[in-house]
Amino acid sequence: MARYKLLIVGSLMLGAGAFLIFTTPQALPVWFVWLAGPFLWYVGIAVTIGGIAVGLFLPLSVKEKQALQVKPREQEHVRVLQMQKFVRQTPPAGLIREIPAMGGFLL
Repeated sequence: MARYKLLIVGSLMLGAGAFLIFTTPQALPVWFVWLAGPFLWYVGIAVTIGGIAVGLFLPLSVKEKQALQVKPREQEHVRVLQMQKFVRQTPPAGLIREIPAMGGFLL
């Protein structure tokens, strides 16, 4: 959760700016709405993009690495459905061979 604080803060700023811009609340003065709304909107976009970059590209901290190592990983078995049991490997009746997926563009 600590990795995504910047993303959450940016999203909240973006939402607050959108609220001020698109609803124009009557309880607030117009000059405040016109200054704070676009400021929160554009800075919120920048902070959100920065939060996404931090979450994706910064290396894991020591605490996060330890938390990942504590959980034992089980061997995952991938089950494969044997399609030969259900579908014939021959083309439909009347066709000499099966047409590839993009074959319509070649005809």
